[in-house]
Amino acid sequence: MDSLKRKVISELFLAPSVLLPIVGGVSAAVLSWATGGSSYLNGAAIAGILGGIGWGLTRLIFHVERITERILQAEIERQKAEENRRLDALAAKLRMDRDPRTQDYLTLLRSLREDLEQAAKQPGIQFRSAPIREQVGRIFKVAVDQLSYSYRLWELSQQLTGEAREQVLADREQILDEIAQAIDRLRGTVQHFQRLVATSDEQDLRSLNAELEQSLEVARRTEQRMRELDRPEVAYESLLREPH
Repeated sequence: MDSLKRKVISELFLAPSVLLPIVGGVSAAVLSWATGGSSYLNGAAIAGILGGIGWGLTRLIFHVERITERILQAEIERQKAEENRRLDALAAKLRMDRDPRTQDYLTLLRSLREDLEQAAKQPGIQFRSAPIREQVGRIFKVAVDQLSYSYRLWELSQQLTGEAREQVLADREQILDEIAQAIDRLRGTVQHFQRLVATSDEQDLRSLNAELEQSLEVARRTEQRMRELDRPEVAYESLLREPH
């Protein structure tokens, strides 16, 4: 959000329509001083400087929301393009595990994320919905990370046999169950947000925030567990050492 604020301030006050009159006014003032003073140049200097400052303030008062939403949308599109490249790479890997659920889960997650972004594009909602999109983005990321980890567990299971392999696959199954539950929660959140956009109900907003907080708590616990597991080849090192 700090980066967004800096970009908005830069757009408001460093736009050519603001800077050029000020620069022109300063240039006229310098030229007037260099030539011993000129009422015409002095007037041009005052008009340019005050005009630029005035236009900057006008943009701040009347155009800040439109500018903010435009900059925010551009940032969303940039992040979305980067994210889609990563998700496309993950989708290609998931096709290798021969488990249609993982591909379906990724498709559902991407679809829900897109539904949220489309709802957030409604005029007047982009900036106010930024915290909600950020929270949903975190839940989305945790679920995607779990999908990636499930693939790594599948890869590991291919190196094992017998009970060791069954244990790894059982752990993978638990992760897939958690992803399915996360998708259900995310679907409810997106539907709730879509209703909120349609009604602008403050009570509905509070309800959505409470719902998101519960989902975030689950996501935080999942993140912690994923950090502890880190690399599956390390977490399951003892199984890899066993003779197969």
